[in-house]
Amino acid sequence: MPVRLSISDLERETGISRDTLRIWERRYGFPEPLRNQRSERNYSVEQLERLRLIKQLLGSGMRPGKLARLDLQQLCQITQQQRETDTVPRDVEELLQILVTGPRYGLLARLEALLQQQGLRDFLIGVLAPMTHAVGEAWFAGRIGVLDEHHYTEQVRMVLLAALRSLPQTPGNSRALLTTLPGEQHGLGLLMATCMLALEGVEILLLGVQTPLEEIVRGAIEGECRIVGISCSEYINRRTVAAQLVRLRSMLPNTVSLWAGGRGTNSLPKMPVGIKLFRHLGEIPEAVQQK
Repeated sequence: MPVRLSISDLERETGISRDTLRIWERRYGFPEPLRNQRSERNYSVEQLERLRLIKQLLGSGMRPGKLARLDLQQLCQITQQQRETDTVPRDVEELLQILVTGPRYGLLARLEALLQQQGLRDFLIGVLAPMTHAVGEAWFAGRIGVLDEHHYTEQVRMVLLAALRSLPQTPGNSRALLTTLPGEQHGLGLLMATCMLALEGVEILLLGVQTPLEEIVRGAIEGECRIVGISCSEYINRRTVAAQLVRLRSMLPNTVSLWAGGRGTNSLPKMPVGIKLFRHLGEIPEAVQQK
């Protein structure tokens, strides 16, 4: 009997919200669910694979209406063509190869060696930022599994936490609170931004992931922070991100700057004055100097 997936399964496995999936179903006729005895939507594994590829291709600027009309083979061909034209740094190719084929315990050693060779700033911008994107694409394409993605995340976390501990522990000229919005479970970008800010002498109050908006405001006020930094991955709904950022801005004192970065901010609509969006880590040093 073929495996059938619920709409919750699709949302979890692809990062595409169920609201978006329903809109695509009405507008483009895909995904096309079957119905079980309780009239609940059921989907095939092939539809899951198509949606994974569609999500990956959306990041390159393609439109969902065009992609929804393509079958699995056509989507695979387009994805392969993009991989062939993309330039991937040699270090990223090597790390991805270790992650995919092993040895399993070689990843940490190679990450530590690259950090030692390049220094923290160049390691963050030139290695970790493109590598983290490559890992996400590999997961969407089914080249790696959850185990591999989690393994990568934890090895990077160990490396960055050790690097943070080695930085001079002198009080900074300014303080920043860093966290993610409610519903955002991915914290690797948060840790990368923490390292970049720490290199600029900013004192960090790191709260981890999924902090309620009211608690973000309380932490910023009590911690006397001049900056609130929000990390947004591409796995959370863009409208949700935009609405929460606008609400958070209205709750924060005018003396506190609200910064947001990560791939989840790439397709956000224009934000109100007082919300600064970052497209990549390299923009952080200049922003700190201007603060």
